[in-house]
Amino acid sequence: MPAQHPPPPTSGGADAVTGTSASRPWPRATRIWAAASAAFAALGVATLVVLPPDAGHSARLDLSQVAVAPAPVEPALPADSRHLSASAPVRVQIPALGVTSQVMGLGLEPDGSMEVPPGAYPVGWYTGSPTPGELGPAVLAGHVDWAGEPGAFYGLRELVPGDTVLIDRADGAVVTFLVDRVEVHPKEEFPTEEVYGDIGDAGLRLITCGGVFDEDARGYVDNVIVFASLAAVGEPAPMG
Repeated sequence: MPAQHPPPPTSGGADAVTGTSASRPWPRATRIWAAASAAFAALGVATLVVLPPDAGHSARLDLSQVAVAPAPVEPALPADSRHLSASAPVRVQIPALGVTSQVMGLGLEPDGSMEVPPGAYPVGWYTGSPTPGELGPAVLAGHVDWAGEPGAFYGLRELVPGDTVLIDRADGAVVTFLVDRVEVHPKEEFPTEEVYGDIGDAGLRLITCGGVFDEDARGYVDNVIVFASLAAVGEPAPMG
């Protein structure tokens, strides 16, 4: 088992994620965040036959040569309304990587650890986090590989600022996020506050494993984390 992300502090009256005593817009139990951190450390460890994240081909598409459905950029959200009410995600698309995946909910196991997706697909949404488009950071997790084949989030490391992530919600809306940055962190130095902490708008975090595969620990040594912000809300595209 690879080293796990350090869980947020659990003692004291201050907010366990941000370290402040301010009221949270979407209160979440600290033990759930800790369980999520442990589960993200496990992504990519379900198989001994692994596909290295830096294998010799790019996961990124040449979008000039590929027909990609346009992102639903109308109507843009007004500045004073940068988030939506709660509604569960049902599908995620990452056009730059050619990724389309259904989304399943990830809850907690009886031992308090977070569930992980059962295979290369689908992507999982951690139900202890806000829904995509809701105020706060929605957290989606996916495998980098599974049984020697690329997982849904194999190409996350190749995203660049400005790339789009489209998420269909159960209420019929499609929320478009723009990638702000992509970071790689050793699992022992997982940026808990940046990933889970309160933010003033609707954000998105996509998380998978990365770096080299530690044969002894049976897991990757790093996490790849995509940070994105809500850009627009549009009508749903046909389910493919």
